[in-house]
Amino acid sequence: MRKLLFSLPFLVLAAPLAAQAGASADAQTDGAIVLPDFDTPAPPAEAALDGLAERLSDPATQDEIAATVSVLSEILLDLPLAPLIEPLADATADVADLPRRPVDPDLTLRRMSPRAGEVAQRVARDLPRTMDRMADASDGIAALIPALRDAFRQIEERVEGSLPRE
Repeated sequence: MRKLLFSLPFLVLAAPLAAQAGASADAQTDGAIVLPDFDTPAPPAEAALDGLAERLSDPATQDEIAATVSVLSEILLDLPLAPLIEPLADATADVADLPRRPVDPDLTLRRMSPRAGEVAQRVARDLPRTMDRMADASDGIAALIPALRDAFRQIEERVEGSLPRE
């Protein structure tokens, strides 16, 4: 349960990033591995990561995201769990051939763990520092991109050189 609550900020940040990556992804091929075409100019990945680093390290953005995650955490803590637990309890009872235990219809994460309310406060307090670390990591990834491009070029040259000529 704690892992879920602590991973919530990362999920909140990862969803928009994944959506951006999915929107710019090339169309699927028929299962073939396609190496990037290095003859055409590459999209400015470094610039995109630099922009990401700036956004993640912006105090106003950090405060806004921390407040949003804090509110979402509070909402999550008060969501009723019975609709989620009842089907699992039914399935478990059927598989284990045991009588079904009743599920409290008023059960929430906050009732399951009274100290769970501290999570929202900790997230709001710790999220800006985490975002700063993520910004630093994106700077490091941006620095690796030229080396990765060079490695792909070398792989492509060696793969093409080892293929039999038709």
